[in-house]
Amino acid sequence: MSLSTKSLLKSSACAVALSLPLAAFSGAPAFAVELYPKFSIEIPIEIESDTVFDSDDDDAEFTDTYATIEPEIVLSFNEIVSLNAGLVFEPVEGGEDPDPGEDIFFENHGLYAEQLFLEIAPGDFSLIAGKYNPSFGVAWDLAPGIYGVDFAEDYELTERIGLAGSVSFGGEASGEHTLTVSSFFADTTGLTESLFQDRPTVDKDDGGPSNTEDLSSFAVTLIGEDVPFLGGFGYALSFATQDQGETAADTDDETGFAVALFGGLDLTESLSVEPVIEYASFDGFGGTDTDADYITAGLAFLTGPWNLSLAYTDRSIEENGGSDFDDTLFAASAGYEFESGLTFDLGYKLEDAEDVESQVFGVLFTYTVGYSAP
Repeated sequence: MSLSTKSLLKSSACAVALSLPLAAFSGAPAFAVELYPKFSIEIPIEIESDTVFDSDDDDAEFTDTYATIEPEIVLSFNEIVSLNAGLVFEPVEGGEDPDPGEDIFFENHGLYAEQLFLEIAPGDFSLIAGKYNPSFGVAWDLAPGIYGVDFAEDYELTERIGLAGSVSFGGEASGEHTLTVSSFFADTTGLTESLFQDRPTVDKDDGGPSNTEDLSSFAVTLIGEDVPFLGGFGYALSFATQDQGETAADTDDETGFAVALFGGLDLTESLSVEPVIEYASFDGFGGTDTDADYITAGLAFLTGPWNLSLAYTDRSIEENGGSDFDDTLFAASAGYEFESGLTFDLGYKLEDAEDVESQVFGVLFTYTVGYSAP
């Protein structure tokens, strides 16, 4: 800590100490002075076990038990400027591949930095710079249940380096709206590496969408919540274009858009439902001569600590000059949240991907811990 920072903290502490007796003597209300820097960390923890109990591919029948831990760290220098880090501890590529049909139990876990950026957020405007996840679509996050997001995660944008700005506007009469504009490229730095387990680094020679090492790819997303003319529902409109990489496999820029509706309804005093539906379409998907369309729909029923969810996704892949697939995913889950914050969910998935049908049963435990100072 620098001398000037120490002096500032000492002066603030003295001001607070003096204000209390003076306020008591004068009858004026005491007030608190916020001290900086501030540190906070929140750690969502997931333990999941998935069993493929029936599949057209016999080698795909196995049980995979693993952890996903995602610490979110914020160091606030003042009310406006903060340094944000999003770490991920999960199974990563690069470890020893199991034999076909062999069960996997907490293997090949690595810790890496998915996000690391500086944020300046005065009022309703924010600007971030660094490594972050550009905003595009919402089904990969909002589709309910253990498996509802599985197909939609195909188009989630993660681990990009660049700039993003957002502005929030609206109010009770029109709903709350946020416009986000991002400019980025795929991370090819040492931040793609992981601890505890080697994770292959990403190089420009690997190709792929936005692997250009310049800010030539961008995304624009407008999200609204509690919109009166939508009956209190929310919406998300997204557009993104990612320049093709520089390898022989990169044949086209990827351009995509997504449209979503989501929200919540009270069916009775104790029962509510949260629907979500999203359509996403891509030209040049994956930087190749491929078109892709996704339709994801989900319903989550909530009553007290209980939840029940249903989700469905249709994924249509058209490879010009190659194979075409119409994949489907149906998922159902049910769970309970204990007073301690621990949640327990059971899930089922019927997946038909590239003409291989599989059935999966899963168990998920989640818990979140956190700490902040001062």
